Amino acid sequence: MKKIIKTLRLLLSISLIFHFQSLSASNTWFSKNKTYSGQIKFKGISYKLPEGDWEVANKYDWHIMGIAGDGVTLVLIENNTIKSLMEFGSVTTSGKRQSLVSQILDRAYFNGPTDGCYEKSEYYLVKIWREGMAANCLRIRHIDLKKEMNNPDYKVDADGYSEPYYSAGFKNFIKKRKLTIPKILISSQHGYMSPSHGGRTQVVYLDRNPEFLNVGETLIGDENNSEYHKANLTKYPKKKKLIDEIIQQSFVYHRNFEEKLKVKDHQRLDLGINENKQKENQNKSIVSELQKLNDLFKSGVITKQEFEAAKKKLLK
Repeated sequence: MKKIIKTLRLLLSISLIFHFQSLSASNTWFSKNKTYSGQIKFKGISYKLPEGDWEVANKYDWHIMGIAGDGVTLVLIENNTIKSLMEFGSVTTSGKRQSLVSQILDRAYFNGPTDGCYEKSEYYLVKIWREGMAANCLRIRHIDLKKEMNNPDYKVDADGYSEPYYSAGFKNFIKKRKLTIPKILISSQHGYMSPSHGGRTQVVYLDRNPEFLNVGETLIGDENNSEYHKANLTKYPKKKKLIDEIIQQSFVYHRNFEEKLKVKDHQRLDLGINENKQKENQNKSIVSELQKLNDLFKSGVITKQEFEAAKKKLLK
């Protein structure tokens, strides 16, 4: 019996070590038969999902002419409607194809005739840094989801790209689950590309259904006439306050996004946030994780050596 207990304890220890290693070494395998919460890893970068059980609405990957793209769309569902949506996307290429990718992205995001990473009257905010083939962009806007799913302003064939809402996989997911489509989503898009970052472009969408954020029902879903249009917000003080809060949250999220991607100081956006406050929040998170490790050690679940190894990895 003692030998069996010792073997089981060893297996548990090995599994915990593998768990800590896998958090830093492997990407999350996304399956449409599972839900996801807490930390996920996409293209070697760890992201923390907002609270809840997230489902895979769509995922894709493609390869052409030495250029590879892949992504996953996650949704949080409540009361048979989308509460939140996140998409993680990446385009990777070798150096010789970097200029081609830059041309495509330039046409799609910076010089396109419709939506892009530039100032528009209906956008709440756009922050951008560009130099050569490198770019860093934060865009915050409201989304008329029905329009974006069926008749977006951009032309997919001509512009060579599409946003997550237009994909067949996402639309099939909505249809199969018989979900109610939110009238409006409040969206922040975080993007960075640079030849010095391994020729990679990485984009994160974080969309929220405001009806779940204590501001009442969305009255008008039409993009141009909605109360969430920038020109109409002053008539709805409670909803304007929500947008102001989301903008500040997006600043913090984008700064963390830059940290994760190791964006150089001169490439970072001027977001006007309190860097000390951000560091304080990061320190609180580390302290919390250390406490959990300490509890595992004290309860005998992990050995002192395992505790020290995990602590060292966390502090890095």
